[in-house]
Amino acid sequence: MAYVCVHCGKKIKQLDNFIRCQYCGSRVIVKSRPNLSREVKTD
Repeated sequence: MAYVCVHCGKKIKQLDNFIRCQYCGSRVIVKSRPNLSREVKTD
């Protein structure tokens, strides 16, 4: 599962035993949502 840093916006592949971004050091990390395409009827 991929995570995204809220501060710098970079994707982090895995979280080992730390809760900080590898790039900027921010502690605010959220799970990235999968890209889902949906068809919507326009009737």
